[in-house]
Parts: sequence; structure tokens; C-alpha cells
Amino acid sequence: MTISKPQVLDELRRIKGPDLQGNIVDLGLVSEILVKDDRVYFSITVPHERAEELEPLRQAAESVVAKVPGVSGVSAVLTAEAVRSAAASGTKMPESTRVAHPRAEQGPAGTAPLAPVPGVKSLIAVSSGKGGVGKSTTAINLALGLKAKGLKVGILDADIYGPSQPRLLGLTGQPQVLQGKTLKPMEAYGLKAMSMGFLVDEETPVIWRGPMVVGALSQMLRNVAWGEDGDLDVLVVDMPPGTGDVQLTMAQQVPLSGAVIVSTPQDLALIDARKGLAMFRKVSVPVIGIIENMSYFICPNCGEHADIFGHGGAKAEAERLGLPFLGAIPLDMEIRRRSDTGQPITATDPLSPHAKKYCEVAENTWAELQSAQEIAAKPPALALSPDGDKLTVTFACGPSYELTAELLRVMSPSAEVQGHSPDQRVTVAGKRNVKITDLRPVGAYAVRIAFNDGHDTGLFTWTYLQQLGREKEKHWSAYLAELERKGLTRG
Repeated sequence: MTISKPQVLDELRRIKGPDLQGNIVDLGLVSEILVKDDRVYFSITVPHERAEELEPLRQAAESVVAKVPGVSGVSAVLTAEAVRSAAASGTKMPESTRVAHPRAEQGPAGTAPLAPVPGVKSLIAVSSGKGGVGKSTTAINLALGLKAKGLKVGILDADIYGPSQPRLLGLTGQPQVLQGKTLKPMEAYGLKAMSMGFLVDEETPVIWRGPMVVGALSQMLRNVAWGEDGDLDVLVVDMPPGTGDVQLTMAQQVPLSGAVIVSTPQDLALIDARKGLAMFRKVSVPVIGIIENMSYFICPNCGEHADIFGHGGAKAEAERLGLPFLGAIPLDMEIRRRSDTGQPITATDPLSPHAKKYCEVAENTWAELQSAQEIAAKPPALALSPDGDKLTVTFACGPSYELTAELLRVMSPSAEVQGHSPDQRVTVAGKRNVKITDLRPVGAYAVRIAFNDGHDTGLFTWTYLQQLGREKEKHWSAYLAELERKGLTRG
């Protein structure tokens, strides 16, 4: 029997909205409805402060839809309405205990530890500022490169609107339901995998609002038996392209161990990659490195080397930002062919030069992740001089660096200083006498530094402070040269 969306909506109109006003359909709280294999999926948007108390509303919605003839199962999720919506309407919502208790335990910067993902030791987000740079192909081969190191690895396809991993892995079918709503991940080439592509036909568009997408991602992440036969060492998250609401919410709600940025060498892609980098820094996710994809092309017939998209742009950008460069991957027809046929080259031709490149990238990524986690696990000691003109950073592993307030101010990692391209980078002048007025820890891996000129948006991660300490002479010389070139002074 065919299940129609109007049928589902008619049943949902029986459910009163929060505070028993109207019904959830006419109030616009129900997302786009998806019907797949006689199962119905939808989300209900509620004020985030009341998510716990409105759980019976979700259950009632599932119950009435389950009675529609032909429905074999229902999956409804509550998704959070942005706080600003309540603020704009002047409504003061009572804060639930689920929110109030963690809030009371937050640190000075208002950040609380995120709940770990069951069965997963660490998570790496593979991101790009735009589509079309080969992010998903890079993600799957990175995951396979990590597996080749002997690690237990999984991959989560977080691109709800355009899932690629089923095709890249050659997987079809649907995941098995183990118990309750827990799904057993699909497997290929020794990787555990989960993707919306396993739940929706490849040619079926997913037309969902942002809140439902976030709810679906949360379920695919936390309602999956990743550690059924032993915890994964790492789960690679193939992020959606761009820096919109979905990406930002994922970065804020998932305990990411670090992020990898994928870009092609040309300036247009690098501009968008910088936006992705700025987003991760904004939400305090360590960026562990940059990968340059489609770095060069070697003609299979004549052997001529061609830099189709330029060459070395991502490496130069990594150096400029003080980030590790994880490696360069060529543009190659064999990589493309094997990806299109669900036979990723790192698994199916492991001795090829390209597979070895991916393994090198995986080796570098794992080393940087381990280093970042070690630094994050042991925050440095911060000692501010009496008049606020110097900050001494002492790491547990030994090195100690003295950084002037002026250097920290003009090298602030904030977007308003760094800009989105070398030409847009702001050369901050006249800060010879600037002082540090406050240090505010952010989680366990960064500090927000406030200066007496009012600037306090720079999020200084431990890795960034370490990089500034190691290379302060180089950065300071480059800064002085910029001042001279632009006719500016230290003040």
C-alpha cells in the first residue's frame, strides 16, 4: 500500500504544539517528510531548552503515524530551534535540567566537554570550503591509508544531501537494525561505514530542513554500533562541503579530535578552504593539516607533467598559517576510474604510486593527530608578566616560549586579522605598547587572549602558540617587512 505524505500530515495535525497551542503541522514545526520502504522519517522543531520535557510530544507523533495503513516503522527526532528565535519573539523559555546542569559545569569560556561517541576513540573531520575538490575520494583513501597502518577505522558520510561513500565503497543495501534503533554499520575493505545513501535511493533527492539534517546526522553517529567488535581507533567524518549551518552544528556538537582541510591548488579553492579553517578555529576544533588534491597531472601517454590547477598553493597556505602540510595527491584517471566503480585505489592497488601517496598522507595525518591530542591532553602553563607585555608559555613536554603582547596581537588567528587570502590579510600596525588584559581558557586546547585595545576574538590553540614560539623570529621578520612595504609603523 502506498503511503502518502498528506496522510501522514493529517495524522500529525492531531498532535498539539508546545503549550497545547495549535497543532505541530500548522505551526510549521514538522520538517519535510521522507517515506522509504514503508518507513516514515521526519523531525519536529522545538525550543532547545525544552527538548527533554517535550519528548512525550515526539513519542505521540510517532504513535499516530505508526497507525497509518501500510506504515511499518516511524523515526521522528526532536531538533533544536535556534535560541535567537525565542529571543526575537521576546519569549523566555524555562531551561530544562538537561541543559542547566551541564551549563553549571562549564568552564570560563562557556564550553563544556562533548559526550564521546560510543565505540570510537577519535574522530577526524575531512572538510573543504567548497565542493568539487575531491574531498570524498580523499576521505575514503585517507581512511584506507589509516587502516593500512593497522588501525581499526570507520567512515561516516556526513553529506546528507549528496552522499558519496556508498558509491566509493561499492556498497548497496540497507544497514541491519540490531536492537531498538541501533544500526549495524555496513562494511567494505575492512572499513565500517554509515551513510544516508544506505537509507535513501541514490537518485532520490533529500529535501530536508537544516534541523532534520542535524538530527539524522546525530542518529547516524550515535545510534550506530561502531564498537560492536572492539572500539574504532579513528572514525573519519566526510563532512559536507561549505561552511553553512549543518557544518557549523556538526563541528559544535561532535567531539572532533581534529580536522583536515582538502583543497586544490588554485586561489579560488584556497579562498573557500580558508573559510573552512576559520570555522573550525571559531568552534575550537584543532586543524591538524591541509591536503592538496589534484596537485598535478602526468600525461599517461607522453609523461608530461602539467599543473592544471596550479601547484603548491595549499602547501604555501599551510606554511603561511603555520599548519602542517599533509601531502599532495595528483589528478589521475586511475584514481577517478576506481573511485567511480567502488574500488578505491588504496585498497585495490596498494602498491601503486598513488596508493602510496595516500598512505603517506595517512601517516602524516595520524602523527599530527597524536601530537595534537598529546598537547591537548597536557595544556601548557601560561604566565603573564606583571604589566601584561609578555606571555610565557611552558609546555609539559619541556619547551618554554616567551611571546610579546605585540607579537600575539598582530599575529592573532582571528578571521578579522587573517582575512580570506594573502591580499586580504590585515597588517595590524601601531601595537608597540599593547598589553594583555585577560586570558580565558577555551576547553582543554586553547586560550582566548584579550588586549587593552579591545581585541579579544583570537582563539590561540596550543599548537598555534607552539608554532609561534618555534618560529617567532621568522614571523616577526615577515611582519616588519610588511610594515615597511605598506608604509606603516609599530607606533
